[in-house]
Amino acid sequence: MLKVCLLLYLITQHVRALSLKPAPEINYSSPLSRRDAFLKGAVSLATVVTTTSSNIVPPMNKKAWAEEMDNNAQTSFSNAQRMNLLQKIAQNAPDEEVAVAISQLEYYDPSKGSAATSPYIDGTWELIYGLNAAAFSPLLNLPSPIRPQSLQLVGEAASPVVGQGRIAQILNFPLIPLSVILSSGAVPVESDKSILEIFPPFRLEIRLGGTKIQLVESGSDADFRALNARDAEAQAAGRNLYKQRYLETSGKKGDLRISEVIAGDPMLVGQVFIHRRI
Repeated sequence: MLKVCLLLYLITQHVRALSLKPAPEINYSSPLSRRDAFLKGAVSLATVVTTTSSNIVPPMNKKAWAEEMDNNAQTSFSNAQRMNLLQKIAQNAPDEEVAVAISQLEYYDPSKGSAATSPYIDGTWELIYGLNAAAFSPLLNLPSPIRPQSLQLVGEAASPVVGQGRIAQILNFPLIPLSVILSSGAVPVESDKSILEIFPPFRLEIRLGGTKIQLVESGSDADFRALNARDAEAQAAGRNLYKQRYLETSGKKGDLRISEVIAGDPMLVGQVFIHRRI
């Protein structure tokens, strides 16, 4: 028993030396003192083990933990901003409020500024909101019972309908089996992975039931704009550029995509579109 107490005493002295505090004298002549020495030694040893263990965290683990916490925080903020935008749309909020909500959400763009080259841009997208988009298609201003559904087909989703390397805008009318299909070429801009450049030929087709009829094919931007009664300034403008401001990358139904016309036809520049994957 004396040897055990002596060992604990030495441990206690070592622990107290590490903490730079003088060890009080211990009287080993009484059983109570030995018991105190035993308990104090055990507590001190546990303190050393606990303190040491809490500091044995590899730096990479700490970094990974910090990154995970940051990602979780960003996801939380992103979800809140996404919900805010959808609520603004559902409430028919003024365009100014929707524009602010879009700006707040695009900060968290999952594609990180490379939506135009992302495989997740492929798919069938339904237009759910247009900002400054009255000139895009007057048909979208019709009352809801007769308003056509506006779809955009990108990538592989467009290929069976309008051909490889093209993008399609489709209006599906609700009361009759009629679709209006406008298609064009589309390619990412090399200098900016968020921008799609739209180029001819432009084709306008209608599909009535199982019959598809081509109405127009135009080989230049100027010719196509002339057909749409654009003025000389619009006809002389460069190609339309669509910046993909935000793209969700789950590849699942419900993903959102936000794009804006930033150059080209003056009648279209500044228009912002919010699409939802279907």
